[in-house]
Amino acid sequence: MSPAQRTSQLRTEILEHDRRYYIDAAPSISDRDYDALFRELRELEEAHPELLTPDSPTQRVGGKPLEGFRQVAHSVPMLSLDNLYADKDGPAAVAKWIQSVEKLLPGETLEWLLEPKVDGVAVSLRYEDGGLALGATRGDGDHGDDITQNLRTIRSLPLRLHGAPPVLEVRGEVYMPLEGFGRFCESLQAAGEPPFANPRNAAAGSLKLLDPREVAKRPLEIVLYGLGETPEGAPDTQDGLLQWLATFGFRTPRFFRLCHSAAEVVDAILALDAVRDSFGFETDGAVIKLNTIGLRARAGFTARAPRWARAYKFVPEQAETVLRGITVQVGRTGALTPVAELEPVHLRGSTISRATLHNADEIREKDIRIGDAVIIQKAGEVIPAVLNVVLSKRNPLAEPFDFANHLGGKCPACGGDIVKNPDFAVWLCPNLHCPAQRTRRLEYMAKRTALDLEGLGGIVADKLVESGLVKHPLDLFALEQNQTLSPQLASLNLGTTEDPRVFGPKNAQKLSAAVQRARTLPLARWLHALAIPEVGETIAHALAASHQDIPQVATSELLKNVLRREELRKLVEDSNPKSRRHKEAPPQEAERLLETHTAARQELRSIEESLLSSGFAKKSKRKTDEEGIVCTVGPNVAGAVLAYFTSDAGTELLRRLKQLGIHPVSAANPTSPGHLSGKTFVLTGTLPTLKRPEAAERIRLAGGSVTSSVSRKTDYVVAGAEAGSKLEEATQLGIPILDEAGLLAMLEAGGSQPGRQTLQGELF
Repeated sequence: MSPAQRTSQLRTEILEHDRRYYIDAAPSISDRDYDALFRELRELEEAHPELLTPDSPTQRVGGKPLEGFRQVAHSVPMLSLDNLYADKDGPAAVAKWIQSVEKLLPGETLEWLLEPKVDGVAVSLRYEDGGLALGATRGDGDHGDDITQNLRTIRSLPLRLHGAPPVLEVRGEVYMPLEGFGRFCESLQAAGEPPFANPRNAAAGSLKLLDPREVAKRPLEIVLYGLGETPEGAPDTQDGLLQWLATFGFRTPRFFRLCHSAAEVVDAILALDAVRDSFGFETDGAVIKLNTIGLRARAGFTARAPRWARAYKFVPEQAETVLRGITVQVGRTGALTPVAELEPVHLRGSTISRATLHNADEIREKDIRIGDAVIIQKAGEVIPAVLNVVLSKRNPLAEPFDFANHLGGKCPACGGDIVKNPDFAVWLCPNLHCPAQRTRRLEYMAKRTALDLEGLGGIVADKLVESGLVKHPLDLFALEQNQTLSPQLASLNLGTTEDPRVFGPKNAQKLSAAVQRARTLPLARWLHALAIPEVGETIAHALAASHQDIPQVATSELLKNVLRREELRKLVEDSNPKSRRHKEAPPQEAERLLETHTAARQELRSIEESLLSSGFAKKSKRKTDEEGIVCTVGPNVAGAVLAYFTSDAGTELLRRLKQLGIHPVSAANPTSPGHLSGKTFVLTGTLPTLKRPEAAERIRLAGGSVTSSVSRKTDYVVAGAEAGSKLEEATQLGIPILDEAGLLAMLEAGGSQPGRQTLQGELF
């Protein structure tokens, strides 16, 4: 079999297995076998690029971000639906509307199909010769945005159809399932960003992103229920259409009822309302359509909506209760979420005693106070929310709620200080060692600038913690040491019980290999990965340049000298007999002060000489004895590092590293400063072959330093593709700019400084 034939065969098999998994929920092969097919297809496409096609299952995520969305015209306008409201119109309005359609179609026997009204974003998909050619938003009904690349990232959407008409235009709704929405909002809060108000807003916001790679990270789903252009051979009824669409692998409404009268329609609405909470996504009503498609044109349209269909909007169920207290939960990512503790009340089939208050700003804007009578509502949210306060029932002694004061400014899980990003409404516990923040510590260790554990993103970290496999980041290395990491990861469910999505053997093998590789990474990467207080990437490299391993950092004489130097500086100042406060001192006291002052100055000079000779300090431009040197790290950092390693957490860390056989050593040679010593670099943009962490590490090994911002102290800016404001700042300040070739030439030439480099033409 030729590569082309095998590639075609693999695509057909994989698409069929996708259909059975995502549509029928009845997979016919194991995840291991599926991964093997997928891996073979990817390898074939890599070996034969000419065989790669946009509709291949390997191309779910688009490449480069889009510059913007182009406008496309709909072949058939995408109209809205007129609404009937349960709280205002009621079932009687349904009967009245049905009678109006019957008058438009005298003598016809009418049937009605009722479907859930999914609370999502309407889209139109155009398939040509079986391949997805275009996907667009509703827009103004006549024109919409081309979001084809974003829609391709939805795993349950088939990219190729078999047996479909030459042109098939289907319409439906993109939505975000409730469980995925909850995880997504938690990740936003952890990043200091405001969460979306409801799943529909989250879905709409996701489809507006210009980078399909980011869209692929969002848990979007799609349901299809209608046509644009009607192809030859299409069914002539709505219920037949749904079954026909399902044969092509589309997800269609899981609930629909064929009705023959207004009374049956009302019964179907009630039946839908009774089960919709089990769907796992938000439904804000029912859609009622004339079942016979051929009669719809005769029923006609208004300027904006068809006369033959209506949306029946449910009443968001609400209840009044009393807010007894407010507790604050610490998420696994450090976000602090206020929760209303309520007098138990019955709502939508369950007893509710807690409701989300979202964040401190919402509490302030709604003026929610402990003891208030409140209205809670379960609509568009994962859990019930406090809608508003019944002000007429407020106790005049109730005081406004102050988030920080309520907590005493401390994290309820670890007692550390809490912080609030001034740009957002989320309060955070910044302490990575907070016991509630297991996911955040795991993600921190996996960063590219730390241990670079590729594949260990937010969802994987969350599921590892949730499953109990990992309680501390080092547990990964224990699993790897016992050779159980790969099989445990392979079966890890990243989805839900109802909609499972396992990590898979291929991904498991990659991550397991990354964990094994991390054992040999240099000291600087490990110091950064362990989230030691006050030790970020820059400080980690500075410590690694002057220490051989982690035990040496833990008992560092250099750090002790930094602290002792600070004590001596204060002692020299306090004991100076010539100072004003000692001017009137008796002779005996003055003599004692002079002895203390002299001894402190001598010890201070000795410590400073030791720090200078070790390379852990350098001469300052300042003239005074007390400020004659600048240490690599200040006393705050030195104190925090030494204190951490004498704490229970630090002692346990050292024990576990030894137990696991992890002994990272410094890649730097303190006795050889390197030919780039004293030079400061800033990296920006995407380099052709080097990853930024790799480029930074090579600069540091040559003695240079890497910072994140451009200033007049910057010696060189290394710029790659899509370099941003840092490149502009460097140009304005006249700082030499290097491309990757210029940087490599400098590294290989032993530090000879080239003249100002010209960037590659394609960067402009």
